[in-house]
Amino acid sequence: MRDSVLLFLAATASIVLQLAIAPCIEILGAMPNFVLVFVGVAAMFRPSDSMMVVGFGVGMAYDLVSSGTPGVMAALLSLVAFCASRASMRLGNDTLSVSLLITMAASLLVEVCYALFFVTMTEVSLLDALLVRALPCALYDCAVCLIVLPLLAAAFARGASVRIPPESSTIRLR
Repeated sequence: MRDSVLLFLAATASIVLQLAIAPCIEILGAMPNFVLVFVGVAAMFRPSDSMMVVGFGVGMAYDLVSSGTPGVMAALLSLVAFCASRASMRLGNDTLSVSLLITMAASLLVEVCYALFFVTMTEVSLLDALLVRALPCALYDCAVCLIVLPLLAAAFARGASVRIPPESSTIRLR
């Protein structure tokens, strides 16, 4: 129950941050996607099939309150939730480097797919969409991830069940 409430509050906060803060910190047309970062990080900490539903719901809310085409970000965030949760379960050593790598890959996947969708809907060249929109936004998402990752790790670790950590000499997130 606590995790569901925490997920709902964090999802709501990510949408509010996306609408209120992201346009204010835009740099040369690149804007962070707080919703994408939230779904990618939350899917790593709670790798279950319900995260795909959360990703779809948050993505649909994002599409409806922003000027995006309804369903595009919802589908992409569902894909991110699936890929991030499966990668986390497969690699699952809870280190900062692996978590950042998963989030960076998920961010790049979404930004490139969204740029490709943008190219098909407008008359922007593929090179411009990838170099001017997708790559800078993905880098910005990774920078935001460095802030969100420890916050969600601390929030989810409080209510997590005790488990035996794997043997490694690297820094642990949980």
